[in-house]
Amino acid sequence: MKVLLATQQRMLKRSPRSEAGRLSDSAAFRAVVVLFFLWGFLTCLNDTLVPHFRALFALSYAHVVLIPFTFFGTCFAFAPLSSVFIERLGYRRTMVTGLFIMGAGALLFLPAAQTGRFAGFLAAIGVIGAGITVLQAAAGPYVAFLGPPETAPSRFSLALAFNSLGTMVAPLFGSWFILRTPSDFSPSHDMAASSIESRLQALNVVRGPYLFLGLALILLAIAVTFSGLPQMRTAPDPPATATIVKNLFRHRPLLFGAMTAFLYAGAEVGIGSFLISFLSQREILDVSRHNAAQLAAIYWGGAVLGRFFGWRLLQRRRPEAVLAAVSTAAGMLVTLAVVSHGIVAGAALLAVGLCNALIVPIVVMLSIVGLGPLTSRASSVMVSANVGAGLVPLALGALADRVGIHHALALTVLCYGCAICYALWGSRGHLVQPHKTGRRFGPEVAAPGSLYE
Repeated sequence: MKVLLATQQRMLKRSPRSEAGRLSDSAAFRAVVVLFFLWGFLTCLNDTLVPHFRALFALSYAHVVLIPFTFFGTCFAFAPLSSVFIERLGYRRTMVTGLFIMGAGALLFLPAAQTGRFAGFLAAIGVIGAGITVLQAAAGPYVAFLGPPETAPSRFSLALAFNSLGTMVAPLFGSWFILRTPSDFSPSHDMAASSIESRLQALNVVRGPYLFLGLALILLAIAVTFSGLPQMRTAPDPPATATIVKNLFRHRPLLFGAMTAFLYAGAEVGIGSFLISFLSQREILDVSRHNAAQLAAIYWGGAVLGRFFGWRLLQRRRPEAVLAAVSTAAGMLVTLAVVSHGIVAGAALLAVGLCNALIVPIVVMLSIVGLGPLTSRASSVMVSANVGAGLVPLALGALADRVGIHHALALTVLCYGCAICYALWGSRGHLVQPHKTGRRFGPEVAAPGSLYE
C-alpha cells in the first residue's frame, strides 16, 4: 500500500498557481475526509430505499435490486471518464465537479417523487452514482498528496474508516427520515395496492431528506471551489506498449484479484441491500423496517471498527493469511444465518460486516502494489471490478423470488469462497514481499523489471 500511494504521489504535481492562502496539508486532509464520509453515506443510503420502494411499487426482489444495479452500473460506465476529468481539470476541480453532479442527482428525487415513477428514481440514483465515481477517482489519490509518502498508508486507512462511518450512519438516517412511513406501520399494509394519491403521499417522505442532501452537496462544492485546498494535476502515464499490456494481463494476482473484487463487491452490497428485509422477516427478528434499518447500522459499523484497527493487524501478519481468515469467517457466518433462525441468524449476518472490513484493502494491495508505471492501469481494472456490486445482487434478487431471501443469501457464500481461493492460490506471484522479520508486513517489493521493461 505504501508503494502504491508513493507512486501516485510522485505522479502528482502542484499547480503553478500561487501558494498564498493555501490550506495546510492537515487542514486539507480534514476537508477531504468529509468527502469520503459523504460518498459512503450516499452509497449506503440506497439500502433504505430498497424495502421502501419494494412496498410502494409492489416490486419483486429481482426488480427492486435495479437500485444497486443502476447505481454501480453507472459507476462502471463513468470510471473511464473520471480520468479525463482529472487530466483536464486537476484533482480539486474534479472533486468539485463530482459534488455538483451528486447534488444534482439528489435534487432529481424531487420531480421523481412528484411523478411517482420508479424509473425517475432510478435516473436520479444513476446521476448520484456518476458523481460519486468522479469524486472517488479524484479523492483517493489526493489523500496521498497531502503529506509525506511514508505516512500515506495511515492517511488512506483513516480516510477509508470515515467512508465506512458514512455507511454506518446512512441506515440510521434512512430509518428516521425515509422508513418511518405509513407503509411500515403494519407488515400486511401494502401501499402499492392503495390509490395513486396515497402512493404519491408516501413518496413525499424522500423529498425532504434528498432536498437537504442536494443543497448541502452544492454548498459544499461551492465551499471547496473557493477554499484553499491545493490544486494538483497528474503527470502523463507511460506509453502503453503491446508488451506492457500483454505482461500486465499475464499478472495472475491482478486477474484473479479483479475476479475476487467483482464477486466480493456483489456479496457485500447484496447483503446490505437485503439486510433490512431479512431482519424484518417473521422467522428472523420480526421487527419493523424502521427498526431493522437501525440494526443494519451494525453491519456497516463493523467495517468502521475493522478499518480503524485493521492496519495494525496487517503490520503483524501476512496479508494472505488475514484474507483467508476473514473470508472464511464471513462465509461461515453467512452459512449460519442461512441455516438458522431468530436472533442467531440475525446476529450472524450482522457480524459479517466486521469480516468485510479488510477484504478489499488486502485484495487491492496484493493485486496492484509493486507494478511500477503500470499501477494506474492496474488500479483502473480493480475499480471496474466494482460493477459486481450491481450484477451479483441481480442474481441474488432473482433467486430470492424463487426460494426466499433467507435461503438466497447462500449465493454469497460462493463469493466469499472465491476470496479464500485468492488468498490460498490466486495471489501467488504478487510483488509484495514480507518484511525480513517474517512477521511484520512491510513495504518492500520485488524488482518488477521483467513485467514492464
